[in-house]
Amino acid sequence: MTTCIRLTTIFIACFIGLFASQVVYANKMYKWVDDKGNTYFSDQVPPKHSQLRRETLSKQGRVVEITEKAKTRSEEALDHLLTALKEAQEKVINRQMYHDKALRVTYNKLEDLQNTYNARLQELENEQKLTISNLKRLDNQLETQHRQAATHERNGEKIPQALLNEIKATEKESQLAYVKISQHIEKKNKVAEQFNSDIARYKQLTQSAEQKRMEKQKEEIKAANELGVYVCETDAECDKAWKIAGDFITKHSTSSNSTEPEIESGKLIMGRTPDKDNDLSLAISKVDLGDNKQKLFLDIRCRDSSIGVELCASKKVQEIRVAFKRYLETSLAE
Repeated sequence: MTTCIRLTTIFIACFIGLFASQVVYANKMYKWVDDKGNTYFSDQVPPKHSQLRRETLSKQGRVVEITEKAKTRSEEALDHLLTALKEAQEKVINRQMYHDKALRVTYNKLEDLQNTYNARLQELENEQKLTISNLKRLDNQLETQHRQAATHERNGEKIPQALLNEIKATEKESQLAYVKISQHIEKKNKVAEQFNSDIARYKQLTQSAEQKRMEKQKEEIKAANELGVYVCETDAECDKAWKIAGDFITKHSTSSNSTEPEIESGKLIMGRTPDKDNDLSLAISKVDLGDNKQKLFLDIRCRDSSIGVELCASKKVQEIRVAFKRYLETSLAE
């Protein structure tokens, strides 16, 4: 009798343990849908479905966690490009906002800005006049030294070494003066360009609401050109622009790895990774904006080296970005 009771107790304990383990195990259930639209419920996800989006359900059937579908290499690369575009746009906007704030704080009215510009320009003019005056003095001094040397030669005398050294020194000073004048001209041009830009911007900041709206549109177009962005108005236009953009990548990519793209899909075309310091790799991504509009974004990659970083920041790369939108517009108009 005792033996029978003991066996019964053991059986009950095993049953309870097994039931408890099943309850614990069943506490975690998954729900997912495959590529064909079939819905599954299970406490285990088979390896072939592990990359799909799935929901983790509680024992009451509520969703407690969502695991998104694993991204393809193309999708990850596209996310990277979109992040780069967003960061670039934010830098442009922040830089402009900082400069606008500086203009407003520094100058109370447009006249103050113009007076500052005139004063700076006059300062540069005076510096240049001083350099020109010094150059004339050096020219006269050199002319005198050459006459002295010529007199020695006519008299059949050897030109003194000290005089030759003086001539050489004066010539060197004269050359430096010419260089300095050239630098003054370049500096004046840059100052004029910067102040003209600041004056135009200051006028924009103090314009009416309608004028500001129009100027904002111009700024957006300018920023789009700088960043290599093209906005399609229709799906048909975007389909054509996408093919043309692919030709643009092939034309300007210089990576020697291959002429074939590393990634190519309906949303992304990415050239091969640069393997040399002077290599350029171009990529085009397509972004939906809604209202049947799409945006094509150009990204340019260089090798991860000091020379590569310098190349990506160069005027050459900026010119490629600016040329992108113009290339698409010209090709679409043909």
